[in-house]
Amino acid sequence: MMDFAIARGTDILKAAGAYDVEGGLLDRGGWHLMGTARMGNDPATSVVNAWGRSHDVRNLFIVDGSIFITSAGVNPTHTIQAIALYIADQIKQRLGTLSDC
Repeated sequence: MMDFAIARGTDILKAAGAYDVEGGLLDRGGWHLMGTARMGNDPATSVVNAWGRSHDVRNLFIVDGSIFITSAGVNPTHTIQAIALYIADQIKQRLGTLSDC
């Protein structure tokens, strides 16, 4: 699947005008995509607050590696599990007032 994706990506880049496309999959190990819905206090620079709640969509909680501001140098599974437990606890503590926030 990755070979197919790389080939189609190369086709797209060339169709868009790229003339020297290099690269490919150097490491066949796992991939950990993170940072696409970053956590933070400022809605201008982050997607969710400090306990995983969306700044823009009421009562939407994101509980995965996408809330990391960047990736770490090691497998993120245990950190994701810890954050999931933390966010679940925050939701539980605020359950009575979530619709008011």
